[in-house]
Amino acid sequence: MKQLRLPYQIVEPPKAVRMAKLDNIALVPASLLFQKGKYQTIANNLPGRGVLICRNEKKERITHILESVATFFRQRGHFVKTLPYSLLI
Repeated sequence: MKQLRLPYQIVEPPKAVRMAKLDNIALVPASLLFQKGKYQTIANNLPGRGVLICRNEKKERITHILESVATFFRQRGHFVKTLPYSLLI
């Protein structure tokens, strides 16, 4: 079997990137980018390693995916706060 060569090399990231610690994570739909001040304030007030997830109640598929993401982060020790889309508009 012939191996496909990539046009680039995958290397280890720089030490500064490897050592960086993220304070909080915010998962919001792109349609809320103009409201960054609101959700950034909420995310900054979460405890360390907190995750803010903004979900839309109308779309079942994405809501199910975001619930799985929330469960994933909770299992790994993160504090997860989910907010409905309507609170950030």
